[in-house]
Amino acid sequence: MKRLTWLVGPPGAGKSTWANTARATGRVVEFNEMLAPLILPARIRKGVLTANAALVSLVRNLEFHPDNRSLAPLLVVAGLVPEDALFPISNDEEVLLLLPERSRWEEQLRKRPIGSGSLRQYDDFSYSAEWYDRFSTWETKGLPVTKIDVPFAPELIGQIAKP
Repeated sequence: MKRLTWLVGPPGAGKSTWANTARATGRVVEFNEMLAPLILPARIRKGVLTANAALVSLVRNLEFHPDNRSLAPLLVVAGLVPEDALFPISNDEEVLLLLPERSRWEEQLRKRPIGSGSLRQYDDFSYSAEWYDRFSTWETKGLPVTKIDVPFAPELIGQIAKP
């Protein structure tokens, strides 16, 4: 893992589940968790993408500050981030794209738990599909991403990823 690793992908792709494997050995933050105190109580839906873009800059400023360069590598579960906010990346960064096969992703997304304030619940399927399609073009556009996948674990579908 590089000094700063960004994990992106559409809602329901399994980013939090994948990131949980890294929590035992390193530093991990999730944009959803960082924004939760602001957006969950008021059920804010608009402006979150812009906030995610601003968080990219904030994380870079903190992590690449000269006094912080000796910290352990950081995995950032960024989720949905516009290309112009994330790219270009430095030599100390990498972008991991979690993009499961489409039918599997759709099943995972549609069976996400719905409940009281789940950070992992996302009910705007058409918006999520737009992001799946958008992420699908990143490699062909030549963006420096490493596409990853996780082994299919049907027993996890419908579960909330727990650290």
